[in-house]
Formats: sequence, C-alpha cells, structure tokens
Amino acid sequence: MKKTFKKIFSSFIETTGKIKFIFILFFSFFTSIIAVIEPIFFTEIIKKIENFYKTWIFDKQDILWAIFFWALFIVFSIGINYFYRYYLIGLNNIKNYKHQIHTYSKKIINMSFPEYLSRKQGAIYKIFDRGTDSQFFFIFIFFLDIVKWLLGIFIIIGILFYFDWRMTLVTLIILPIMILFWWIFYKKLGPIQKKLNDQWYSVFWDIGNMLSSFQLVKIMTIENSFLKWLDEKVDDVFKKQIQVDKWWSISGIYTVTAIMIARILVIGFWIFFILEGSLSFSLLFMFFSYIWFLYTPLSQISERLRTMQEQLTYIEKFYSEFDAIEQEREEKKWKNIAHIDWNIIFENVDFSYTKDKKILHLLNFEIKNWQKVAFVWDTGAGKSTIIHLILRFWEVSAWKIMLDGIDIREINKKSLRNHIGVVSQDNSLFNLSIKENLLFAKPKATKEDLETALKKAQCNFVFDFKDWLDTIIGERGLKLSGGEKQRLSIARLFLKNPEILILDEATSALDNKTEKLVQKALDTLMKWRTSIIIAHRLSTIQDADIVFVLEKWKLVEVGKYEELIEKKGKLYTLANPDKLMLN
Repeated sequence: MKKTFKKIFSSFIETTGKIKFIFILFFSFFTSIIAVIEPIFFTEIIKKIENFYKTWIFDKQDILWAIFFWALFIVFSIGINYFYRYYLIGLNNIKNYKHQIHTYSKKIINMSFPEYLSRKQGAIYKIFDRGTDSQFFFIFIFFLDIVKWLLGIFIIIGILFYFDWRMTLVTLIILPIMILFWWIFYKKLGPIQKKLNDQWYSVFWDIGNMLSSFQLVKIMTIENSFLKWLDEKVDDVFKKQIQVDKWWSISGIYTVTAIMIARILVIGFWIFFILEGSLSFSLLFMFFSYIWFLYTPLSQISERLRTMQEQLTYIEKFYSEFDAIEQEREEKKWKNIAHIDWNIIFENVDFSYTKDKKILHLLNFEIKNWQKVAFVWDTGAGKSTIIHLILRFWEVSAWKIMLDGIDIREINKKSLRNHIGVVSQDNSLFNLSIKENLLFAKPKATKEDLETALKKAQCNFVFDFKDWLDTIIGERGLKLSGGEKQRLSIARLFLKNPEILILDEATSALDNKTEKLVQKALDTLMKWRTSIIIAHRLSTIQDADIVFVLEKWKLVEVGKYEELIEKKGKLYTLANPDKLMLN
C-alpha cells in the first residue's frame, strides 16, 4: 500500500509541480480553518444577547455589524471553497487523470507482442478503466475530505483549548475511545474487505469476459449455464459482504453514541461550572456546536477510508499490471526507410518460442522485388511465425532477415511496418464509421481518395448505405459480412499503398461468389507490389511466381506450381481434394 500511495502522489505531483502541490496542501489548511471558525461568529452573537439579559442594554448597531461580518464570512467561505474545489483540486485532478490515461494507454499500445500474448487481453481494459477512475476519485476524497477534516479536527482542538481547557478535556474525553474502537474495527475488517474487493473484481472480470465472447455464448446457448455459474460466485461474495457490512454498520453506530455521550458530559460539566460562575452560556453553545464538527468528521473519515481501501485495490492492480509491462523496444540507431526496392532474404532463420517447441529450422529463401510468392504447409508449420518475424513482432538474435540489403533488426519497427500491408482471414476493423476506419491508413485522404480506394477494392456496397461513409460498422465490423470486411480492409490498404503485401488466408472463409469479388480486388492491389500469399486454396496460389512448401519447420519444396505438381511431391499430396488443398 505504501508503494501505491507513493505512486499516486508522485503522479499527481508530476502534473501539478512541487510548488503547486505544496500550495494545495497549504490551502487545504486554510480552507480547514475557514470551515471550522463559523461557530465563533454565532457564539459572539449569543454572547451579545446574553449580555443584554445581564445589563438590559441592547446595542442594535453592534448586533447588526456582527451579523454583517458573519454574512460576509459566509460569502468569503463559499468563494474560497469554490476556488479550492475547482481550481486547485478539480482542474489539477483532471489534468492528472488525463496524464494517467495518456501515459498508460501509450504503455499498453507500445507493449511488445510477446507481452501482449502473455496477458489476459479481456482484463487489460477493465484494469485500466477501474485503475484510472479509482485514482481520480481517491485524490478527490483525500484532499476534499480526509486532509480537510483531519486538519479541521486539530484546528478545533486548538480553538477549544484557547477558550477553556477544562471544557476541552471534557469534550475530548470520548475521542481516544472512539479512535481505539475505529482502529480495532479497521484492523479486523480491513483485510477481509480487501479480499472481498478482489472477489467482486473477479465477478466483474467474468462478466466482461462473457461480453468479449458474446457471439460464442449465443452460438453455444450457454446463457443459462453462465448465469448459474455467475450467480453462485455472486451469492458467495454477497453472503460474506453482508456479514462484513454488519460490522461496518456497528462501527457507524458507535460514532453517534460517542457524540451523544460527549454532549451529555458537556452539559453536565457546564451546569457545574456555571453554578460556580466560571462559564458563560455562549461558551457552552460554542462547545456544544463544535462537538458535531469534531466527532462527525471522524465518522466520515472512517467511511471514506473504507472507500479508499476499495479504490486502492484497483489502483494497486493498475500499477502492478502496467508498470512492469514490457515495452516494444525502439532505438535511435535504427534506420528509417523511405521505400523498399530490393529483395527479402531469410538466411538460416532458426526460431522457437520455447526450448522444446521448434517452429522454424535453418530456413533459407529469397523473395524478389514485385514477385508474387506463395507459402504452403501443414497446420503448425510456422505460417504465422514467418509473418511475425517479417513484421518484427519477435526479438531474437540467432538468425538474419535482410530487406534491401539491410538486416531488419537495424530498421525502425514503425518505419518497417509502414511499408507492409496485411490482409488476413479475420481483418480487424474498429467500431467507428467507414470513413474513420479508412482514414487511419491515410489521415489526409480526400473524399475522392476514399471513393477511389473503395471502388478499386470492389466496395460498391458502401454507396448503398444510408449514411454512406459515416456508417458505423460495429465491434470488429460485425455489421458487415465477411466479404465486405475483407474488401473494406483492402480499400484501407489501397490508401496505405504499401510496397510489401501479405495475404494470410485472405479468402479461405469466403463463399465462391464473394471470393471472386475479393480476389479481383486483391489482383488490382497486388500489381507492382511484392506479394506474400499464405493459403490453402489452389485458386490463390496457382498464379504465384514461386511456391514454397514447408513441412516440420523447414522448406521441402520450392518452384512454380505446375513444376511441383509434376514432381508429385509434397505439394502434389496436399493438392489432393481429400487433403487441405481443395480443387
């Protein structure tokens, strides 16, 4: 928790600056004074009324001036609290919130590919959302409640001692007992509540996980099974939370009891002191008023600490999840490339994710500029790995891939990826409009550019939509058919205009009619580009300039399609209609 506190306030100081942070603390003290000295004003008015009953002399002007200054103080107090709440805490906390979102969203987006695969993707957003929100409200509670109330309590004790030390001791006699009770409750219930917070978090994570697999839930008709399983988890946490809340409620009752006892003691001792003539009625009124100012904030602090503990659970998860996140490395010495003219060469590429699972072994091949090549293999032979290595998703050292005569490990990753376009079986689209999805590829594209790209990609269906380019396509493009998503992704690539094109099972999930439309768009896209085709369908590899056949982590055949079929080797076997490659 200490580390989490340090990170929260280090982040806040980073956005406000040390000088402003110190000023905020000082102003917190100032607002605490303002908040607790109001009883002194109406105590003075009561003193004047009390003096009237003693002397029967009524100074109307004196009373009016006292009321005027009291009203002036109220207006001043409102202004000061508004300035503190909005300009010091509100604005700076929003800046910190923005800073957190910017800093950690950048960390998430720039995480390395292996790091991404090692994490529960469904949980990343939830932890991010809850963590940033919890820190936002934690800072509000800390400055507007905890700091202000604690400082106020110390100021009140100072004021009371100034006016009468005997009555102050009477007023405070319950305070140590109250703090002791609070400490016992918090020590006992705090760890239990923390565990329950973790369980509640787990429940919400499960709901989010279900939503991320919503289509699968519907297809498998497991709604009732999921709800039954979820209800069992919720019921378990609920029963435990009820028991803990019972004790939290008791902790709230003892505060009310403490205030009542303190008032009885104050009145009892006031009677004693007034009989001996050492205490006035106006002073009693002030002490009686300050009992509420003293004990109620302590009760509120107890409640706020409980809330803060819950928020700290989420903040702690947030920092533990994202502070140690492995970032995709970029070095200044890496080169930027303006365009690609030459060949792609794999030299003795040997790669495995783990020691006991070989993926590629001493792989050697060359892809010449503007050449259309196809890769064919059994499942698990390394298809995705070759793509990921070309895109530099994995950082390894026991191999060499050359691009334009340069080792790709010396090329800036973003610069490299700017020159590569990928069309996969399930292309990713954002839950935005068609126009916004396309503009990611070319932010400064004109309307004419967008129309041209759509026509080249056979996306005539877009012009039939009511909102046309402003049509929202749904999460991962779910409002579009598979073929429409493919063609829209191809339109995006026409705008990006990459020199290298990777087609990863681009038409494998399409029906024959849709495949012809997509293939026509792809044929247009592949002109004057280096194209790498990964496919199981014969129709997508027959026109390739060269076919690479892989088996058990290595190349077993290389040549033109017709030549390899005539050899009746591995490709011939795969081309059998009963196997993966279908006529």
